[in-house]
Amino acid sequence: MRRTKPSIIALCGVLAALALALMFLGGTVSLAAIACPVIASFVMIPVYSECGLKWSLIWYIAVAALSALLTPQKEAAILFVFFGYYPMLRKYIGRLRGKALRRLVKTAYLNAALAAAYGLMYFVFRLGSVVADFQEVGKFLLLAGLLLANISFLIYDVLIGRLEILYHLRLRPKLHL
Repeated sequence: MRRTKPSIIALCGVLAALALALMFLGGTVSLAAIACPVIASFVMIPVYSECGLKWSLIWYIAVAALSALLTPQKEAAILFVFFGYYPMLRKYIGRLRGKALRRLVKTAYLNAALAAAYGLMYFVFRLGSVVADFQEVGKFLLLAGLLLANISFLIYDVLIGRLEILYHLRLRPKLHL
């Protein structure tokens, strides 16, 4: 079904509001600062599927900017800036030949994005909670956290694929989009 520009804008607006509401939940519990950007990034699946690349980028920029400006938990906002577009990026990484190459690119992306995100939080913005966390734990625990982040990211990657299938087979027909 061909989408009209007003229907695309409306869909993107409603889904951006949903993602922003999820980002606001990041300030409720300390672990939610990591979980809420991940959950908010799942909202990009219908945006990308229904509206395409151009509107997905506009949606992502709008949600990232509003999250950075409005949400009380800045750690969650910065994590969304670095990981919120991954469901869209995943489609392009999936086009690479060879499973090992795809996995290597995904792992390199994760580690580079984590280093950039937490480097920005620690050195540029000097976010108190992040600085305190880094000063309390030793290098061994930071490396263990990085290992757990890599394992969690693999699960997140598989979950995105499953949610895309679930969206297309179950949810989309019921929404009549």
